[in-house]
Amino acid sequence: MGTLPEKVWRKNLMFVWISQFMAMVGFGCCMPFIPLLLRDRFGISDENTRGVYVALYQLGGMTTFCIATAVWGVLADRLGRKLMLLRASYGAAVLYPLLALAGNFQLLLLVRCISSFFSGTVNPAQTLMVSCAPPEKHGFVLGVLSTSIWSGHMAGYMLGGIVVEFFGYTAAFLCCSVIYAVSGILVHCFVKEEFTPPTPAQKAKNSLRPRDILTTGFILMLGMFLLLGVARRIDEPFIAMLVEVVNGREKAAFYVGIVSSLASVGGVISGFVTGNLCDRFDPAKILLPLLIFCAVTMFWQGLSGGIWELAVARFSTYFVAGGVQPAMQVMLTKITPQELRGTSFGWAHSVNTAGGILCALISGSVVYLTNVRGVMITAGVIFILMLPLYFFVFQAYKAQRISE
Repeated sequence: MGTLPEKVWRKNLMFVWISQFMAMVGFGCCMPFIPLLLRDRFGISDENTRGVYVALYQLGGMTTFCIATAVWGVLADRLGRKLMLLRASYGAAVLYPLLALAGNFQLLLLVRCISSFFSGTVNPAQTLMVSCAPPEKHGFVLGVLSTSIWSGHMAGYMLGGIVVEFFGYTAAFLCCSVIYAVSGILVHCFVKEEFTPPTPAQKAKNSLRPRDILTTGFILMLGMFLLLGVARRIDEPFIAMLVEVVNGREKAAFYVGIVSSLASVGGVISGFVTGNLCDRFDPAKILLPLLIFCAVTMFWQGLSGGIWELAVARFSTYFVAGGVQPAMQVMLTKITPQELRGTSFGWAHSVNTAGGILCALISGSVVYLTNVRGVMITAGVIFILMLPLYFFVFQAYKAQRISE
């Protein structure tokens, strides 16, 4: 798939943005409230014990998602990027509502594992747009798409908080299903992709193979994606519990929605700012200050003494952290060939998800041995650990970049 005319790829970007916004609304309607569901529906109220269950839930979903992302990334280069986005949208629409039917934690975990394998719209959406937009607009495209993620989360958290508070968890999961279905229909009807599957003769002639992207720079970048997966995901399942610790249990779902929504505003602003900066300046130079400020703001969250201080700290975290992955992805496009863009994004996203698996193991131990604040402090430490690796990545990136 080559670059499309400007009018076409900009139209694609508009509809993919709307689709991703809706998908994130659907996801935000229910997933942040799993810790509260465990307390209210399954009677798991002790903070330390519930933290272990939340970590197990996260671990199961991340494990199957990690495996699936690499598989779908390779298939995207062979079958088309739009098809992979449709698979994820419709898969989530069908499978996520089944979470509401789980009568115990074991069934909830099983459904989460299955749904994680067939869902996940972010990576195929990014791959689709990077493949059809010109290289000099990759930062803009990825930045704009990141705003759909954060703004969708914001709206989803608000909607989910209201729905859970007044109508219950089942209604929230059903809302999630409908919204994902509509997002898939939008892509199906309005997004254009000029993709022709390679013939057997073309496959034989093509000298590029998936393993050809395994350069030094790419492998070091995978290390960054792995650590980012830990640092960015380790706190997500526990924000509801942190709200309870900071502000008490009364109207916890409502305040989770408020705090998460304000955080997403930071992510939206970050997407526009970072995306444009990555097209004007070297994204590798933008990445360093972002990592430093991420560490600072994660420590701030862990030490917050009130609900509004937590909200401001989380806004600040998302403002700086929202630019980290787009910057790294633009770097990735500059060291991998166009023909293997889906594979490279798939592997990077898979490794990033593997970080989610590690953070599920780490976070469960941290919250059990300390408390939920310890999870936020741990995230800050991991961002600090990314700094030494960054300097090796920067040197390899300068030596291997293949596009300007």
